Amino acid sequence: MGFSLNLKQKMDDHALESIPDNERKSWLQLSNNTMGVCSTIAIMMFGALATFSAGMKVGLLAGIVTILIGTAIGFLLGDISRKEGLSSTVITRYYGFGVKGSVVSSIVFGFMVLGFLALENALLYNGVLFFFKMKPTALNAVVIYGIFTLAWISLALFGIKLVYRVAGVTLLALTIVLLYMIIHTMGFSGISLGESMSFGRQFGPSQGIMDFVAAFNILIGSSGALALTAADSCRYARTGKDVFLANLTGMLVMNIGMVIAGGTIAYIGMEKVVNHYVATRGLTHQAASAVALNDMASFFIIMAGVIGFIVLFLANGKAQVLNTYSGSLAMTNVFSAFGWKGNRALSVVLCNIIALIMIAMNILGLVAKWLNMLGVLTTCLATIVIIDHYWVKKITHREVGVHVCDTLNVAGVLTLILASIAALTMSFIPMPFVTSTVISIVLYPILRLYIFKPNLASSQHDHPTGAEIKA
Repeated sequence: MGFSLNLKQKMDDHALESIPDNERKSWLQLSNNTMGVCSTIAIMMFGALATFSAGMKVGLLAGIVTILIGTAIGFLLGDISRKEGLSSTVITRYYGFGVKGSVVSSIVFGFMVLGFLALENALLYNGVLFFFKMKPTALNAVVIYGIFTLAWISLALFGIKLVYRVAGVTLLALTIVLLYMIIHTMGFSGISLGESMSFGRQFGPSQGIMDFVAAFNILIGSSGALALTAADSCRYARTGKDVFLANLTGMLVMNIGMVIAGGTIAYIGMEKVVNHYVATRGLTHQAASAVALNDMASFFIIMAGVIGFIVLFLANGKAQVLNTYSGSLAMTNVFSAFGWKGNRALSVVLCNIIALIMIAMNILGLVAKWLNMLGVLTTCLATIVIIDHYWVKKITHREVGVHVCDTLNVAGVLTLILASIAALTMSFIPMPFVTSTVISIVLYPILRLYIFKPNLASSQHDHPTGAEIKA
């Protein structure tokens, strides 16, 4: 009985309760997660898309701007998680959405993290087909995706601490392989380091300032996603400094390291990958060029062989487990909000099933639209939580403390919906993130302070201090 209880506690991993002080961690330990979750082929693909859309220099400028914004959002949100000891979706019960409203935030978070889970699976699947020269048949899909799913489920439930420990090692191995790929390929491509770090827009002629806008819109989606995911790790942080540094290191790896890696590797290796597709699949040069960026795994295999293939899986496997872990926290919150019995083990399984459905819906072919929605939804959600915690909550609940939990915060849910719709439909404003953020900052306080005022009599005061939250 004791063993069974201990196993359940390990699998649940404080999914609905505050992190105890004896389990707090330093920024170095937390950075393994924030850097690890973004050192993947999907993020490298975004780096390649950003630099090919704007050129390397403008792409890096967009990356720097995104680091500043992403780190600020990540720190403000992550420090709330640290102080409360709760995951990013559970804190939305107290800030911005309420118990039932937090289901909406869990859906947004799930759309984000399970999208990454599905996208990485699809890229890894293409890598396996490419490496073993297999055809994309239904049987191969069932077997390969089945193996992936079993691995992520098992590690997310029983091996998450092992994944934490090896995350730094896999990042170092990935860095070494990336450097080898770049140096080795430069040797036979005739492309110099200077050229690879200064190439211009590859998707047609330059569009001026719109080149920056295109790169920024690509990078802000994954940065908003990292801010939310980092909050799940930062609930373990000891101090605000640990939260800041954990977010900063992750943003640096994502928006500088992966932008340089993705852009450089795609630029110097494109001709080699395209020629391979032309020779082995009979594609035209134009068709092969269109396929190549959606199959970043092939760059690793062609440019680094077996070692590249192995390191690719180690690096991305680690991220897939972290994606599964974060997604399971969000889903556990959904179960609890409705009073359903469930645990993180069930959520882990369901997360992977949903990811498989997203693969069947061709998420790889919808990357641009998914990234656009991601940038709006994640930053809008984070903005509402931040505004509520640091400003609105201090006004509305000053006399009863900050741990009041509404059953449903209509103001937060309505703001998220209206701001997101406006940002995604107002095409004359080319940066949807700006639209959704500004609307959220203005609209939420108005709705919360003057229209949908909190009902203190019906609010809950059950802030968790080591015990499960009660819906």
